[in-house]
Amino acid sequence: MKVLRKCSILALAGAVLFLSGCGARPGPSSSPVPEAARGAQAPETPPSPGPSGAAAGTGSAEAGQSSGTPGSPATAPGAAAPGAAAPAVPGQTSPGAPAPETARKAPRRIGELVYAEGTVTLHRGGSAPRPADIGQVVENFDVLQTGPKSRATLELDPGSPGGAEIRLAENTAFYYETALSDDEARRTVLQLLAGSVAVKVEKLADGQFKVGTDSAVLGVRGTTFIVNTIPDGALLVTCAEGRVEVTGGSGERGYAQPGRIVSQKAGESIREDLVALETLADFRVAWVDDGQKSLEARAPRVIAGLAGRYTEALPAFEAAYAKLKAQGSVLDAWAVAREAGGEPKFTDWIPEKKAVAPVLFDCLAALFKLERPLFRLQELSALHDRGVGAGTLPDGRTTAAFFGAYRAEAPGVADKLAYVRRSLLLFKWASAGSPLGQFFGSKAEALGSGGLFLED
Repeated sequence: MKVLRKCSILALAGAVLFLSGCGARPGPSSSPVPEAARGAQAPETPPSPGPSGAAAGTGSAEAGQSSGTPGSPATAPGAAAPGAAAPAVPGQTSPGAPAPETARKAPRRIGELVYAEGTVTLHRGGSAPRPADIGQVVENFDVLQTGPKSRATLELDPGSPGGAEIRLAENTAFYYETALSDDEARRTVLQLLAGSVAVKVEKLADGQFKVGTDSAVLGVRGTTFIVNTIPDGALLVTCAEGRVEVTGGSGERGYAQPGRIVSQKAGESIREDLVALETLADFRVAWVDDGQKSLEARAPRVIAGLAGRYTEALPAFEAAYAKLKAQGSVLDAWAVAREAGGEPKFTDWIPEKKAVAPVLFDCLAALFKLERPLFRLQELSALHDRGVGAGTLPDGRTTAAFFGAYRAEAPGVADKLAYVRRSLLLFKWASAGSPLGQFFGSKAEALGSGGLFLED
């Protein structure tokens, strides 16, 4: 890593997070379980989360207003200074001291939560949302979210090519998929639903690391960067080291790197601007503050737009979800075989996969239209409670009536979204590494940034 001057380090304090130490029974199946899945030993169950004062969430990102700049990983209350070590884990030896042989820690597991503060919630398909604490493993397609004045840090095989450390600011929600290809290259896709993240990606070999946002896709080639978002869809990408390619919805590209940022206002194309590394922290704070003020000034319009998207997408999702639930016996059989450590072949479950594929695709198409409005409206609901954006929607409903109905149904909707993500995980497992294009075809292009999960 290029060594920054002391003045640069101080200027970036509270902004760039340099990451140190990169350290019920299932129903019957319509076909028999493949030979590869029979008699296999179940994998070891990860340890349960430790004690935590966090309450289980609803599956939607909770939002609250803290002082300063909500949404910035650097300005989250209690944020550690750059380069500061994470809080010590009980029983851990002092830094620099050789660990006794009997006390050596096991290697980090992929997707392990290594720091949690405040309300941190995990939502996994097939189970209710639950508090997450240090040691919790966040699996592919689990939604991890932080509440107000809360933070979390997740490690994805740090120290290895394509590995990463991901720090979540308050009021942030995301999920990911990461895997090694046949040539041991790591491919990771991170779907940011709300809030802000600071990420350090180890230098990639031939793998990929991509981030999907409301209206842009980020391509990373081993770098340290921060992504800030505002509920109206505004985006800021800043980079302390390396380069991040940002592709907008119309195909336009910008490059964030030291001395250059990429931003996007709601409904506009991405743009590049020159910002000196020494002033990057102040620039980011001002951008988030200005974005929040703009959001509050435009709250009635933003609420109306997201409420319209949510209301339009929900019926299509519910209809597709009902068809997917009808395939529950197949999905349950896959879950049992996967948990038993089975390794399916492409020729297993051919009729079942042909039946599930079109239904699952319809669910995914509806899911990617619904999930961000669901999380963003949670943030706007907190503003509305303070009297910001109250009024009447274009369909004649008052915003108070809309948010009342939304709060009642949002937990159930979030559970169904989690079920669809779990179904995608199981389908990909049952596909045994075959190109998903064989099942979904060119229609995957219609999924926006969600299509990243279906790339071969």
